[in-house]
Amino acid sequence: MSQVENFLEQQLELLKSEDPTTRSSAAEALMSEELSENAVEALCMLVTDHDKGVRNSADLTLSINSSSIIPKYLVKYVSSDDISVRNLAGEILLKIGANAVEAMLDYLDKGNDDDKKFIIDILGLIGEPVASDKINDIFKVNKNDNVILACIEALGNLKSEESVDFMIHIYPKNELYRPTIIESLGKIGSKRAVQFITERFQYEDELTKFSMIESLGLIGDEETFFFLLSELSNTEGPLVWVILNSIYQLKEKYNFDIPFDDKMKKAILDTIYEADSEFQKAAAYLIIPFDDEEVINAVLTIYGNNFELDDIIKPKFIGRPLVTFNTLPALLNKIPENLRSLLELLKEMIVFENIDCKGILSPLQLRNLTEAISRCLDDPDEEARKLAAELLFILDENVALLFLDKMIDDDNMWNRLKLIELLDGTRSAEADFALQKLANDPEEMISERAQYVISQRESSKYETKIEN
Repeated sequence: MSQVENFLEQQLELLKSEDPTTRSSAAEALMSEELSENAVEALCMLVTDHDKGVRNSADLTLSINSSSIIPKYLVKYVSSDDISVRNLAGEILLKIGANAVEAMLDYLDKGNDDDKKFIIDILGLIGEPVASDKINDIFKVNKNDNVILACIEALGNLKSEESVDFMIHIYPKNELYRPTIIESLGKIGSKRAVQFITERFQYEDELTKFSMIESLGLIGDEETFFFLLSELSNTEGPLVWVILNSIYQLKEKYNFDIPFDDKMKKAILDTIYEADSEFQKAAAYLIIPFDDEEVINAVLTIYGNNFELDDIIKPKFIGRPLVTFNTLPALLNKIPENLRSLLELLKEMIVFENIDCKGILSPLQLRNLTEAISRCLDDPDEEARKLAAELLFILDENVALLFLDKMIDDDNMWNRLKLIELLDGTRSAEADFALQKLANDPEEMISERAQYVISQRESSKYETKIEN
């Protein structure tokens, strides 16, 4: 017996140990070894071990070892009555991937319907086209709904064009299959699939239409694009969101032109106000050519909720600063959930984008904006209060000084510290008085900083007198 064979025999004996730690160590010791059939069979049996650590070691070794016969011995465990054993065997087969496909295809004729469904699910996830023929055969003769649904989903993942005709054939026979068939046809993407979906669309319920529209966004063509545009006139609610998303996908794919009419604008605004961020992104891209106050107001209401979405819509604010500045007061007065984000946007536009807010706005417009910002000094969000104070000093120092008492009484220490910084650049009796009050602040850091600023100001005044 060779040294390698002797090592294998030793580990096989250790796999039978009553100590789970020993079994685990023995399993892991075989991770990179060339395994005999006996060793593979013994390792596969460990997926049934009562000890979780041993099962984890078996999982690791069986997933990593390159032995081509592991799937042959492992696949039978998908028939286990113990769901944890069944799932572990399935997970390992999925990790092995393409090299496990042949063994699973062979086992399809041996297992019951539950086993067939389980294996077909894994084959669909692995995505090896070689599995299509066998799954198609089962699809056409099996009567179990769960197996049929697994076949439909797997054949979609495998992009099996050979399955399209039979999917269309069984579509009217059972409502249970319809959403999954539509989803799979969308993945397969054949011309026949597109035609079938558009022809059936008007006859289906809302849930099925939802799947149909999503599929058309993936596989549609120019004719589909205009079909979806026409459906906007006849549709309301969440279906509008999905239609817009698919229209956007086709626009990007084929560089189609979007009609910028009231119907499109309304659909986009409805989506921005009501939809999830996934659909809001598509609507935000589509709304770029619209620049009126109604549109700016809509995108301001969702600003700050999603980083990707913010990147799409921020250029619209920067490109139309007057409309943005005029729209903000009404929104800020409503104390929206994204108040802090709106204040951050305003600061970014003025400070970092160097947009001359005071030069753009009339005195009345500027007053409306500063009044709205001043109300934010009462907001529960300490960061929003700090931003509001900073913006008031930037936009109109005289207005900011009117609210010094409120800023001094802010219960957040860092906000009061920021106020000292703002007052340091302000020369007025009101600022001097406020600094004196802050010099008596109970927080030592605040009082010391205020006293330092006061001393610097007094020193500066003294030097000015000497020079004069």
